[in-house]
Amino acid sequence: MLILCEKPSVAKDFAAALGASGKKGYYQGDGIIITYCVGHLFELLPPEGYDRKFKKWSLEDLPIIPHTFRYQMNASTAPQAKLVIELLQRHAQGDVLIATDAGREGELIARIAMKEAGIVTISRFKRFWVSQALTPQVIRQGIENAKPLADYDALCAQGFARQRADWLVGMNLSRFMSIGNPPPPFSVGRVQTAVLSCIACRNEEVKNFIAVPYKELEASISSNGSTIKALLENPTNGKSAFFKDEEEYLLAAAERCKGTSVDSVDAQSKEKRQKPPKLLNITALQKAAFKQFGYKPEKTLAIAQSLYETHKCLSYPRTPSMVMGEDNVDLFSEKFELLKDSSALSGFCAPSLINAENKHIFNYAMLEDHHALIPLAALPDSASEKERAVYSIVLTSFFTACIPDFVYREKSLRFHIGPYGYACRIREVIQAGWKEAFQEDDPDDEDEQEVSAFDEQNCSVVGFQIFERKTAPKKEFAIDTLLAFMEHPRGEGETKLSGLGTPATRAEIIKTLFSREYLKEEKKKLYATERGRFLLEQLSRNNELNKMTDTAHTTEWEQRLSADPQAFEKEITAYVERCVKAEATGRLMFQKTAVGKCPLCQRLVFETKMGYACSGYKEDPPCRFIIWKNIAGAAISPTDASLLLIGQKTNVKKCTTKEQKLFEASFALQGGKLIFLFK
Repeated sequence: MLILCEKPSVAKDFAAALGASGKKGYYQGDGIIITYCVGHLFELLPPEGYDRKFKKWSLEDLPIIPHTFRYQMNASTAPQAKLVIELLQRHAQGDVLIATDAGREGELIARIAMKEAGIVTISRFKRFWVSQALTPQVIRQGIENAKPLADYDALCAQGFARQRADWLVGMNLSRFMSIGNPPPPFSVGRVQTAVLSCIACRNEEVKNFIAVPYKELEASISSNGSTIKALLENPTNGKSAFFKDEEEYLLAAAERCKGTSVDSVDAQSKEKRQKPPKLLNITALQKAAFKQFGYKPEKTLAIAQSLYETHKCLSYPRTPSMVMGEDNVDLFSEKFELLKDSSALSGFCAPSLINAENKHIFNYAMLEDHHALIPLAALPDSASEKERAVYSIVLTSFFTACIPDFVYREKSLRFHIGPYGYACRIREVIQAGWKEAFQEDDPDDEDEQEVSAFDEQNCSVVGFQIFERKTAPKKEFAIDTLLAFMEHPRGEGETKLSGLGTPATRAEIIKTLFSREYLKEEKKKLYATERGRFLLEQLSRNNELNKMTDTAHTTEWEQRLSADPQAFEKEITAYVERCVKAEATGRLMFQKTAVGKCPLCQRLVFETKMGYACSGYKEDPPCRFIIWKNIAGAAISPTDASLLLIGQKTNVKKCTTKEQKLFEASFALQGGKLIFLFK
């Protein structure tokens, strides 16, 4: 039997489990050969691979639509690719087990290799598909439970359609937007461009937001030693805000509130319960790791992959699911007993909740390719600090999921004082449940006040206060909130849309936006760069191209990909053809805005990925002047660079020495070199 894995490390695990010894590029044992890809061994040919004329970019040559898509070996892994092809061809009539990663991308990697090997009949091919860490027992059991490869043909079709569609969009529309502009070329993608548009729109929304002042009247109402706050209701909309032309009503209510009692109270009460947070999928883990430790999504994914492959203490990371199957109850119980001494949270858990009836944890209806992330073993002492941090998030999630519900009685109260109504919500805790384990405020419940003994039928006003406030815009995206948006995007009127990208690809999409210089991060906030905004502006000039920036359109494509891959690919092909035939009106040239002039040669200075560099760096002789974006741990903004270039100093910044000692200083330029100005 031939076993095809995706990575060398996985092949090594199979070899250890099956008693195979290492050869060059494969392992061999009793009746088995185990070989491996190194990620994608093959890539789609670039346009010039079909016709050399495409090497020179020209609008007349667009669209580029291959009649049949062809592949080429990745140069860096060509020897291994040739070996994999040879082994597949040799075993084509025998038993073959496909053990690439269990997901759309892993399926695609294997099927491309089979295609290049000329494999047509797959009746004796089987598929290894597990979510657990690859211990010898799991590997042997997974081989026994392997299903016919043909069962995964639908997933295979989606993988090929997605890859070809991305090639058609990327190769054609990137060329279309780049021709006539200086290098580097512009990149356009089905998902990345829509995500960039969302960030740019949020930037504009925040930038153009005009804060409007308003007032709120808060009454303090006391009963049985407990005091709660209730806000005056606006009779026009039932809310608490009073704008300038409504203040007369608020001031009259404040006057009436002085030294008075509550006339009557309307109360509605109902028991509620909050289940603990669900188990994690990869997106939830990436959000938590960024929020707690500042790790970028691709870093978290790499760490999780190491915990899975190297330390074997984490289940398969690239999972979209936040539940497990009903047949995973024994696995969950086993890991609970194994790890309960590793976390103080286990003392709050109710083991009786680990049962197939608990749909919060075990729910086949919500299960996708793999079950949720769970710890499978204790973290070894050799693990790094960052591995320890990511593992701790998963461990906390695992035990939290089986702590009892938080149960409380919620009361909606409306106090009548003369003709005025004051409203609030309070809650009385019945069972602390999982909230007791954390002892922290829930931001979702900030409008509910927790009290122990409040008798709304026997209460009085003990004070009031008028607050002056301003309306606030939505917050700029950060990495974690962007991931949350990509997972659950909203369209016009806050309508729910299907996700942007997949849990396994979102980190790469965000990374791509940074590498293309479309996106930058300042104080954890995300902003579209000048280059990114220029691209979006050019796309908006063409009604067809503008669809690339539409979140709703992108998510519709994703739904069609899942429903009918062939129809999806045809639709993308037709769309690309329409785009390149409808020339954008008034094609503009991209030109960066200079931050100032070089103090050494007077040429323009432009922002780059790492700093602010003189445009004369390619001249003869070259000018090497640059202001780095990070100096002694302090961030230098474009505004700072502009000030330095006109001879002024920056504001005082917090800096760090090589010995990690903190100090404060401003920066200035002297003779073209940066100097510190200490207090």
